[in-house]
Amino acid sequence: MRIPVVSLFSGSGGLDLGFERAGFEILAAYDVFAPAVETYNFNRSQKVAQVADILYLSGRDVAQDIAAQHGAKIPIGVIGGPPCQAFSRSNVYPREDDLRRTLPGHFARLLRELSEHFDIAFFVFENVQGLTFERHRQEFARFRFLFEEAGFKLFEKLLNAKDYEVPQDRPRVFIVGMNNKLQTLASETFSFPRPIRREITVRQAFQAAFGASNEQWPDPAFFQRGISENEIPFHPNHWTLMPKSEKFRNGLLREGEIKGRSFRVLAWDKPSWTVAYGNREVHVHPTGKRRLSIFEAMALQGFPKQYVLRGTLSAQVKLISDAVPPPLAYHLATSIRIWLERNGIYNVQHIGEGSIHA
Repeated sequence: MRIPVVSLFSGSGGLDLGFERAGFEILAAYDVFAPAVETYNFNRSQKVAQVADILYLSGRDVAQDIAAQHGAKIPIGVIGGPPCQAFSRSNVYPREDDLRRTLPGHFARLLRELSEHFDIAFFVFENVQGLTFERHRQEFARFRFLFEEAGFKLFEKLLNAKDYEVPQDRPRVFIVGMNNKLQTLASETFSFPRPIRREITVRQAFQAAFGASNEQWPDPAFFQRGISENEIPFHPNHWTLMPKSEKFRNGLLREGEIKGRSFRVLAWDKPSWTVAYGNREVHVHPTGKRRLSIFEAMALQGFPKQYVLRGTLSAQVKLISDAVPPPLAYHLATSIRIWLERNGIYNVQHIGEGSIHA
């Protein structure tokens, strides 16, 4: 029996994939971005994701969706990571009226409403490290207060994906909350997963993804209007922007070097920089000849190679940039599962790969 949860801001499903691998079941998932929902459902036998704006979603709505699809099943957890660009350090011109600044508050509101419908035992909230910086200190304190007001004891930690079998330097803040009504949990201290410290490099990630040495890797397709999926080699996401800049041809782009924000060349034998790409800022392949393909970026996020992102090329750039690396999510989810079992909240009888299509 799997641990039932609700996913908010589910995106392409990276966080959820890690939780599914650790023995959790997603009863309902929500995201406002249609390509994210298409991607989520495309990769799963259970089509539980739907397009919804969290600003207008209520706990009653979620309860009705779960009852319609799963009958008497009830969730005991809520997981999600609201879009974080408003708090990112790369956002050099933050706006006070940016609606994304309100999303953590809506996460807390919906968490409170769901707790009124169900016995929610825990939640997981993920966001950029920038949310903890001084310029956002008051907002972060307010979000924490809202989580506590919803009835949860909070545990916070900065986790870096490179410490959890992900070939990428990606620090993110995680808040795990346990319901104060569950006295055994309220008195327990949650332990985040210990760093594994086994560094995975770009070269190793690509070797695993392509299943061959670098001499045998297929070149990606370059985007052009009207390109069909059949024209993309090896994997539906192995495509990228046409390398138009002269920098890709004059030898200026050297392995491991940065030539401005738009030209960051990865090093073969180090982890990648954070996979978070703005417009035309996809990292440059270590050869310096082109930008990474979406499939290569997926490998750096730790997605299984059978996973497929849907939508346009620009939509796929957004999906892979916003995703939580599945291996990191798996290690965090395992720590939560062990904690729940230790406190007699839920016992998982079978741990597998979930319902992800092979």
